[in-house]
Formats: sequence, structure tokens, C-alpha cells
Amino acid sequence: MKVTMKDIADALNISINAVSIALNDKQGVGEKLRFDILKTADEMGYINQKKDYLSVYSKSNLCILMQSFYLDTEFFYTTVLESIVEETKEQGYFSHINYFLDQDFMLPKCITERKCAGILVVGRISDQNLMILKDTHLPVVLVDFTSLCDPTDCVLTHNKQGGYMMTSYILNKGYKSIGFFGDIEYSYAFEDRYIGYKQALIQSGIVTHQNVDSYISEYSVLRKIERYVHLRDESSITNIIKGKALPEVFVCANDSNANLLIKALVNLGYHVPNDIGVVGFDDTLLCTKSSPKITTVQVQKELMGQVSVRKLIERIQRKDSHTMTELLSVKIIERESLK
Repeated sequence: MKVTMKDIADALNISINAVSIALNDKQGVGEKLRFDILKTADEMGYINQKKDYLSVYSKSNLCILMQSFYLDTEFFYTTVLESIVEETKEQGYFSHINYFLDQDFMLPKCITERKCAGILVVGRISDQNLMILKDTHLPVVLVDFTSLCDPTDCVLTHNKQGGYMMTSYILNKGYKSIGFFGDIEYSYAFEDRYIGYKQALIQSGIVTHQNVDSYISEYSVLRKIERYVHLRDESSITNIIKGKALPEVFVCANDSNANLLIKALVNLGYHVPNDIGVVGFDDTLLCTKSSPKITTVQVQKELMGQVSVRKLIERIQRKDSHTMTELLSVKIIERESLK
């Protein structure tokens, strides 16, 4: 049997007139009730029956995409995602969260059925899959990620600033040997943090342009380690740094790297921070759970979610506006992992 407006009204214990007002996008019902009516109408299959109401429904929805492995490996993105969902609600939109695998990407139903007005991608996505999204002609905003293949609105942390600030902070404490620990080929964010670290070394005068690469090579671990971090493979990290010339301080690509590195150093008999300092990036919950607590660069995770939603709504309303990259500033949070 076909669903009717009366069925929707009965399900919500409201009048048929209220249902009609919401579905026809007219004034006369509150935003929460409008939200409930549209959601119920879609869940009951009424929107699919009555395509005339699809445009009203779709303009109230945002599609949020995030790779599923972030749920298991990252403390960072759960905070960003929660902020996005809350801000979406505040702005009067529904949020449709969809998890995907980059190597097995499929457009979610809310996109193929044209039931959303725009798309937020949280974290990494391949250029190939990004172009699939852009071919739908729906507005797309990238969150904590950018692509070089095609101009796309994005909201990023000022990662280069963070790497520079933290390294300068360490140098001002009198340390002379500072290494970088993180897979700089994993993401643009890690690479930018590394570039900031490198620039601080050069501008401090502790190294020159001629010898900076050999200095970094001696004290740093820059490649082929992110998979071990994702797996929390403490023994592999221990083996990687075993026998290596260690700096006085490691600047880590993020807090997960820092937490695992601290465990590996303890396995080798080092005391953090008395023997060697370790600092992180992001200011996730790992920082206070770690022993010692991790000195880190604080990223504005909640603000990132809020700005991303507002940017997408702006793009929906003004499709011809210039593509923009929003950079969010950072600050250093001092704890116990650095003397």
C-alpha cells in the first residue's frame, strides 16, 4: 500500500495540514517539527513515491563521508565528526553519515537518489574518488584534507605553522638535536608539519640549507611507518628505532605516532622525558592517557567541524563563489613529555 500524508501525520500524532506545510516548504511549522516530518516521510518511503517533494527534502540534507578505518585508528576524527553533526543540526539540516573504503568506493544512496544538497568529506579521499563526487555536480567541501588535482573548498589546520612553532619552542629550550617521527608520504598534513619543522631548523641557524637534509636523516624516521601506527604495532616501531642515532627530542607527526614512540623508547630502556623528549600534534585524548602525558600542538577540532558545515552551506547557497581554503591556527599545549 502507498504511504499517504495521513500515515505520516498519524505516525507523528500531528495534523495532515502540518505535514503538507513541511513537504511543500511553507511557513507554519517549527524547524524541529519540519525536521521530524521530512525525516519520517523519507523513512516511510513517501519521498520516493512523491518525487515532487524530493527537492524540498534534498535541500535539507548534507552527506558526510569518512573512510571507515578512521573509526578504529583515530581519536582526532571522532571529535571532528561529532562537531559536524552538531553544527549541521544547528543550521537546520539533516546529516547522513556514510563510511567508505577508498579502494572500494561507491556513491551512497543519498547522493545517487539526489537526496542531499552537498557533500562533506572528512579526512583522506583519492583524487579518482573525489572526481566521482564532483561529477555529481553537488557542492563538495574537504575537511582536514586537500587535493592538488582539482580546486575544491577545504578546511585545514595550519599544519606548517604548527610544525614550525613546536620546533622553535623546543629550540628555545636549548635542545640541539631534534628529529621528526612520522610518515611524510602518508598525507599532506604530515608533510606540511615536517616542512614547518625543517624551516624552523634552518631559520634558527642550527643547520644550514646545505646540511639540513643530512641532519634530518641522522635523527628522523620519515617513511613506511604509518601502517605500524594504525595497527598499534609497538614491536615494529621498537625495531625501527633500535640501534638508530636518537635525537634529544622527537617531533611527531601526530599524537598516535608520539604515543607509540614513547612506548617503543620505554621498551628500549629510555626514560621520557629525562633521556629523550617526545612531542605530538593534534591534542587528542591520547595525550592525557599516555604516560608521560604528551606535550602537543592543539588543533581546533570542534571549530574545524563547524567551519566545514558553514562553508558547505555557503557553497550550496552561492555555487558561483570562489573556491577557498580555510586555515585554522594552532597553539602549543605543554605537558610532561618534554623537559
